[in-house]
Amino acid sequence: MVSGKNSRVDMVAYERRRQRTNVLLASSILACIAGLLPAAAHAQARPVASATEALSFQIPAQPLSAAINTFIRQSGWQISYSSALAAGKTSTAVSGNLTPSAALQQLVRGTGITVRISGPGSAALVEPQAADAASVAANGTTVLDRIVVTENNSGVDTFVPSRSQGALKTSAPLIEVPQSVSVVGRKQLDAQNAQSVSEALRYVPGVAIETYGPDPKGYDWIMMRGFNAQATSSYLDGLRQVSSSYSFFRTDPYALESVEVLRGPSSALYGQSDAGGIVNKTSKKPTEKDVRQIELQYGSHDRKQAAFDVGGALNQDKSILYRVIGVARNANTQFEYSNGAEIGDDRMMIQPAVTLKPDEDTTLTVTGQALKDKSGGTIMLFTPTNILLGDPNFNQSTQEQQSIGYEFEHRFDETWTFRQNARYGHVNFTLDNLFLSGLGSSGLSRIARHFDESLDTFTIDNQALAEFDTGALSHEALFGIDYSWSDADVRRFQGSAPSLNPYAPVYGVTVPVPTTPMINYTERYSQTGIYAQDQIKFGNGFVATLGGRYDWLNLETHNRLTGADTKIDVGSFSGRAGLSYVTSFGVAPYVSYSESFVPNSGVDEKGNTFDPSKGRQWEVGVKYQPNSFDGLFTIAYFDIEKTNVLNYLSNGFAVATGEIASRGLELEGKVSLGGGWDFVSSYTYTDAEITRDATGNVGKRPMLVPAQQSSAWLNYTFETGVLEGASVGAGVRYVGKVYGNNANTFSVPSRTLIDLGASYRINEHAKVSLNATNLFDKKYFSTCEASYSCYQGDRRTVIGKLTVDF
Repeated sequence: MVSGKNSRVDMVAYERRRQRTNVLLASSILACIAGLLPAAAHAQARPVASATEALSFQIPAQPLSAAINTFIRQSGWQISYSSALAAGKTSTAVSGNLTPSAALQQLVRGTGITVRISGPGSAALVEPQAADAASVAANGTTVLDRIVVTENNSGVDTFVPSRSQGALKTSAPLIEVPQSVSVVGRKQLDAQNAQSVSEALRYVPGVAIETYGPDPKGYDWIMMRGFNAQATSSYLDGLRQVSSSYSFFRTDPYALESVEVLRGPSSALYGQSDAGGIVNKTSKKPTEKDVRQIELQYGSHDRKQAAFDVGGALNQDKSILYRVIGVARNANTQFEYSNGAEIGDDRMMIQPAVTLKPDEDTTLTVTGQALKDKSGGTIMLFTPTNILLGDPNFNQSTQEQQSIGYEFEHRFDETWTFRQNARYGHVNFTLDNLFLSGLGSSGLSRIARHFDESLDTFTIDNQALAEFDTGALSHEALFGIDYSWSDADVRRFQGSAPSLNPYAPVYGVTVPVPTTPMINYTERYSQTGIYAQDQIKFGNGFVATLGGRYDWLNLETHNRLTGADTKIDVGSFSGRAGLSYVTSFGVAPYVSYSESFVPNSGVDEKGNTFDPSKGRQWEVGVKYQPNSFDGLFTIAYFDIEKTNVLNYLSNGFAVATGEIASRGLELEGKVSLGGGWDFVSSYTYTDAEITRDATGNVGKRPMLVPAQQSSAWLNYTFETGVLEGASVGAGVRYVGKVYGNNANTFSVPSRTLIDLGASYRINEHAKVSLNATNLFDKKYFSTCEASYSCYQGDRRTVIGKLTVDF
């Protein structure tokens, strides 16, 4: 809402008081629930079983790391082991009443691993030679070398990651997080052969992707719970990838370990972000285990890609580790000019990293990256005759980006841990495009535009984590302060271009270089946020999560064409409160309240800036993590209200009076069963509505938001017999009808697509795979802006891959 200076101050003060009241109200309600539920609860969280106590175990044969996770859930024991030790090994099935020590011995039978009981409720898994070399203390007990606790929870060997680093910034178990969170791990990324971050999200609930079809420029067009998340949702290793105008940092999926989706307002931890949530990508890091991999791809549209991933220890005590990842791609897209000219999609990327571990309590990882993308620019179709509006002699897009950053962690004692993550990045981006400007007797009138941008960014996040008890309460408290800035230079030029015959187009023409300034400005952004969060465990299964954050944000824009300066100063508080109850049998109901904010850029017709857009959400749900197999199921109902949405009037100015409500239901199931079966499925219902609007769209559905989405992927790996080493998978994706504008005058129908994947491990070093998306080559549009301007969806793509580990 825009107002004069005095009324603005009053409104800001009122809004802040109302925010604090909402958070206090939510906290009070959750506290009341916490007080009432213990009296009614019968199930208790499982205590740690003693070594001699017999328990009922039901653990099928499966990848060893997944079986160990199941054992931990059923026994409450802590197991220390190296992920390299468990890699490629399969457990023995465990069934019946056994002591934990006997069950663990049976679990690892035949793997060559030795079990050593290291204390009450804890054990270590070691190689036989390590056990034989262990020294004996004076009291006769066995003293083992230091073993890093590395429970496999990131999805390397399972479709069911059990933890999320991004949800609470504490590597929390997903079942304890009072929020709907999805994690796509490396095993699922490889099985589905995701070629972009967008493709990695195809089987995630609450997320609508590829809303403008395949984009050779490399953008990830993402809608979350009915809100556009492209500009504010992108995080890498917990740090925001700041963007401006057309300058966005790109991420290659081959360099990722996992992709986390945090649905719903997340400003209480991360600062400015839209109401739909954020996407946090986790990079591959140096490991003690040697990594030697080469990957070769060839597929549709003459796609050729080579990638490598090498790393390991640089010294004998493994205190210095390294990893280098590279990708080189030469490819075209599904689009082609009628004269045979292709639209390219090429990439070069190198990402080196080094980890220093001077002692067992300290780590420092430094990561750099250089990436260059070159493509055929924006795809724009003239839909009535299905021709491309651009020209191969002119249309192009080039991005060069570099970044360097570090992740530092030091554990002072059993209570305090300090972390500091920082990253600097730079982007140069150019784009040449031809746009439709009218229809005339000579055909389609076009104009030429040239975009030239640069962006420098820096982000740093300082965290202090404290783990302690106060009476019957167990705390994991997080205190943080982060800072980010960016400096953008944006220039756009416009010029004339030859017209185009829509029925007999001629391509390869000369297009004059645009020289008329259209947009020319600098933008300086800075944000400082201070936050605190406490995850409190009490009452044999209750987990309360309370958090709050205050942000100071400054955005200054200087228009070189008019000389005008615009300055936005925003101070905003965002709160979060949640309560979960984790039962002994794996069911965890939860309720939460959370807030978000996004600054609104620009000015109204009187030259006043706008207050930020605010998001508020209530969410209730149930999570289920069974004890008998590796799985995680989530059902969540959400109710989001976003206020101060910008509405653009016919005079070209905006008013911040709009409101959007989004309510819906999300279901997700992930299962990695013994015997080689993996399954993921999801369903989303989103009831999104424009509730206030200055342009007459009240009651309409926001653009690009489908009412219903669903997906499922089933994968089977042969573990014995003639086909041992083979894997087959199939998936189906459904996306409902979407509108191309908020007036709901243009729409595209629903679509159902089929995907397939198959692989065969030739030997312990080599694997071949084949993936097909949109198997039956369904033709569809992802959205339409007008009757003559629609965006074609992804056509059938088939990619073969050879992976060699040595």
